[in-house]
Amino acid sequence: MPICQHCGYKWGWIETFLKMFTFKNKLSCPSCDSSQYVSKKSRNQLSLFSFIPLLILPSIAFGVPKGYVLSFEIVAYALVLILMPFIYKLSNKDEPMW
Repeated sequence: MPICQHCGYKWGWIETFLKMFTFKNKLSCPSCDSSQYVSKKSRNQLSLFSFIPLLILPSIAFGVPKGYVLSFEIVAYALVLILMPFIYKLSNKDEPMW
């Protein structure tokens, strides 16, 4: 779970999950209201982690029934959404991706 770099507050899963859908680069700490940013390493890991469910899709070419693939996709996306808040790490400054 993310930890505020300013005050040391450990964010909860629900707080992180809700902030995940704001699509803002700058997040404010629920405790001290300081500006926090998702770290560069964390953004890279999140982008790769979100593509994991798509790896199941090519199994259709190997004769796996579409119903199975669809159910596996739904479960994989649900697991990715549940586990994403654990990957978030925060930084005091905005780090460029390059």
